[in-house]
Amino acid sequence: RDASKVALVHLAARLVKGGYRLLDCQFMTEHLRQFGTVEIGRAEYRTRLAEALATPATFYLEMDGAEACATLAQATTQTS
Repeated sequence: RDASKVALVHLAARLVKGGYRLLDCQFMTEHLRQFGTVEIGRAEYRTRLAEALATPATFYLEMDGAEACATLAQATTQTS
């Protein structure tokens, strides 16, 4: 029943660990909102997209479930 949530958490962790800067969800849903998704305007999206495209990233990193959770916990508690 919660397989999609587990898959989304793992995907987000893999992207964070790999250096990705943006995950475009296309549209807002309550399902995505519970994970901290925020809607942004077109101008901000284009700025973030340009920054993301200019940042090196890799998707192919080994990661287990515990590491995925730890990666997201660390990413969500950091401030800049």
